[in-house]
Amino acid sequence: MDYEQFKIKEFDLWDLYLHQNQFPYVGRCYAWARREEADMISDMNLNERQELFDIIIPSWENAIKILYGNFRTNIAILGNETPHLHAHLVPRQINKTVYGVEFNDPNPKGNYSPYEKRDIPLDIIIKIRDDMRKIIS
Repeated sequence: MDYEQFKIKEFDLWDLYLHQNQFPYVGRCYAWARREEADMISDMNLNERQELFDIIIPSWENAIKILYGNFRTNIAILGNETPHLHAHLVPRQINKTVYGVEFNDPNPKGNYSPYEKRDIPLDIIIKIRDDMRKIIS
């Protein structure tokens, strides 16, 4: 898969990507550490922490709020399937129809995973990416 097509923005120390699985969490993204040797959460240095928590997450939250309304931020830093430092940014408690797709949080008070996966057409994913790019500039 060409993940570069999902890139929203390059920051100094991280790249922000739209996650290819948008259902059921519209606006779901991940921040990918640009430093190749960054693997575990304990590898995150002070500058990476500051950029992630002071710039990227607030920018992402602002975009989600503008595009889809109020929500609750969930952040997961796992690395189980992909052993590289990255943070999943999951907007929770969004229940609305956008881009012709009904997005409903299936477990608003619990863990975001597991969840039903549904293919969203690539043109809609690109539209979500583009809408987020306009705000996160």
